[in-house]
Amino acid sequence: MKAQPGGWLLPVCLLSGALSAHLINQSLPLWLLAFLACGGLYGLVTNRFRMVSLALLAFCWTLFQIDSRLADRLDGALAGGVLEVQGTVSSIPTFTDDYARFQFEPDPEFQDLALPGKLLVYWFRSWPELHVGQSWQLRLKLKPPWGRVNFQGPDQERWFFANGVGAIATAYDGELQGVDPRWRFSADRARASVIRTVAGYLSGSRQLGIVQALATADRSAISSEDKRLLAATGTSHLLAISGLHIALAAAGGMWLGRLLLWPLPGRLLLRVSLPVLVGAGLLSASLYSALAGFGTPTVRSVLMLFTALLAVLLARTIHPFRAWLISLTVIVLTDSFAPLNAGFWFSFIAVAALLTAFLPRTGELGGFKTALLAQTAVIVTLLPVTAMLFFSFSPSAFLANLFAIPWVSLMIVPPVLVGLVLSPISELATGLLWTFAGEASSLLFAALEWIDRLQGELPMLAPPSRMQVLLALAGALFLWLPPGLPIRWMGLFLVTPLFIPAGNRTGPGELEMEVLDAGQGTAVVLSVAGQTMLYDSGPGDGQGYDLVNSVISPALAVRGADSLEHVIISHADLDHAGGLGSLLSRFHEAAYLGNLTRSLQAVSPCVAPYNWSWSGVQFRVLHPGPGLPYLGNDSSCVLSVSSGQYRVLLSGDISSSIENRLILDGIQPHSLVLVPHHGSKSSSSFPFIQRLAPRAAIATAGLGNRFDFPRPEVRSRYVRTGSDFWSTGECGAIRIMINADGSYRATSARRVRNRAWRWPVAANCP
Repeated sequence: MKAQPGGWLLPVCLLSGALSAHLINQSLPLWLLAFLACGGLYGLVTNRFRMVSLALLAFCWTLFQIDSRLADRLDGALAGGVLEVQGTVSSIPTFTDDYARFQFEPDPEFQDLALPGKLLVYWFRSWPELHVGQSWQLRLKLKPPWGRVNFQGPDQERWFFANGVGAIATAYDGELQGVDPRWRFSADRARASVIRTVAGYLSGSRQLGIVQALATADRSAISSEDKRLLAATGTSHLLAISGLHIALAAAGGMWLGRLLLWPLPGRLLLRVSLPVLVGAGLLSASLYSALAGFGTPTVRSVLMLFTALLAVLLARTIHPFRAWLISLTVIVLTDSFAPLNAGFWFSFIAVAALLTAFLPRTGELGGFKTALLAQTAVIVTLLPVTAMLFFSFSPSAFLANLFAIPWVSLMIVPPVLVGLVLSPISELATGLLWTFAGEASSLLFAALEWIDRLQGELPMLAPPSRMQVLLALAGALFLWLPPGLPIRWMGLFLVTPLFIPAGNRTGPGELEMEVLDAGQGTAVVLSVAGQTMLYDSGPGDGQGYDLVNSVISPALAVRGADSLEHVIISHADLDHAGGLGSLLSRFHEAAYLGNLTRSLQAVSPCVAPYNWSWSGVQFRVLHPGPGLPYLGNDSSCVLSVSSGQYRVLLSGDISSSIENRLILDGIQPHSLVLVPHHGSKSSSSFPFIQRLAPRAAIATAGLGNRFDFPRPEVRSRYVRTGSDFWSTGECGAIRIMINADGSYRATSARRVRNRAWRWPVAANCP
């Protein structure tokens, strides 16, 4: 039967209306939404412009969902308040060496204030045993869902908004109230039970993270180094439960259904076998999706599977792209925030690439050729999205996936799934199966480590614009059209611009300075005529967690810089030096200067006098002098950057005593100043500010930080001397282009990356 045109047009209109709502950068008044919705309903009832009306209704529905979630956020006036809150642990807690983290849903009937429906809670030090579904009375310090905002790279506030987090909280203590009866039989409690069972068999093993991720989609047990390895080889998707795993679960369910039907007589078997097999496949796929937390890839796979199997039951044919389109539309309409997650786009674009590559082809390709075509189609088609989100790509992804996909599909996933089925029945069989899967994952990691060593560091890509991404996606899909169509080779011209490096953004005597939003930490990128240096590495724990990949590398990529000439670490505090280890492993050729508590062969002391110049711009270390012992904050490397018409001062965490010493040494006025010690009251003395006479001062401080930096009295001192005062917490990253004549223009990331969910930028931000 020929499909009606509306079968395609209906989901296209609904989808276009829903997705277009995400392009609106601010919420619309409720009366305007109601007016637009009434217009859509009128067009629908009168059968005039029906498809346009459906698109308008989808647009209004999505905006209404966005507005509702915006209203469910903590008022900024309540930031820093400590409240007694009773509620339920609503996610599986994750644990690090420093804290436990979990989502918490307050019970409205026990609260004096109206709180958001979901809080993200951090419990530092001495946290109790925590499980999903527990009811607690907690003493919490609250702040709105503020996050780091840079010109490029991950967007914390978008993640909070997409996941419905209305406030961030720090738990001081609490009293367990028992288990909330509403959560006794929840899917998350079942997931937690499986996680504990897996840990019982593979506790303390590297293999635990792999088996746990494939059983429940919980990746918290995977070490940061293994996550880096998976990302570097382009194989992270193998541990995100998606289409292939759901298909294996459905196939297993059908096999079990066929086994149960085996005793039935022939005639009855023919009558009931198809519905039973379809039902068993859908049930097993749905249960596995529930164990995976109903993530977007699993829901997409289940919806496509449901559409295809329903067509089989009804003896209908359905175009695979139509099933893809229907599942995409259903997800966008039922979860208006799914498009804000990167996994949503990776999942659907990868499937679209496979459909485009294989549907028009006729004849048998053979297993090896099929694998080659599938890998090439997915990797090339996802390249524009990867460039936009991660500013790099993995040259080894093709080779790694060619081996890893069949290995995971045949040697790891099946024993994990069978172990899930047998875990309530036989401990011995479950243990053997999961141990086998764990050993197979060890071999997988050994191969990936060899491939990673072979490829070296990942090449960086200049971040593309939205238009470049759309054109490159179209070009990638053109490449998989059937042979013989001339248009397919146009795709090369649309994809190639992704690999063109960014040009120099500054000329001789000009300086580009970007003070990154690193939360409660410091990282500043300076560029002069194609040469780049970094002042401080941002916060980190010195053991693998830092912001080098997520914050610093994207800032370098946008400048076309795949290397650093100089790295200065002002002093050893982890909010300034936490990413040093990652920098040393990533940028081998840089000249490293730093004042640390212990000497490192690759890092020379940063002491005065030390200077160099790039294209008419001078870099000069002012403090500390040689021979001084390490004094913590007061050993910060103070750097002055100048040309004939301007000076910029990077001051680390020096206190007023070092400021007085710099005044005695005759420090000159500076146009721009990085505020010492994030705006602490122990720094930025009034005589120091008067001597510098800055036109602008920038404090690196996280919004709502527990130290209340920058301090109000410090801000007041700068403003009284006529300086513009900006904080990275309030403004996001701040980019300043300084011309050779000393004039400059500044922009803030919160203004440039304005979105409906973005916390409002401060009025004084550039």
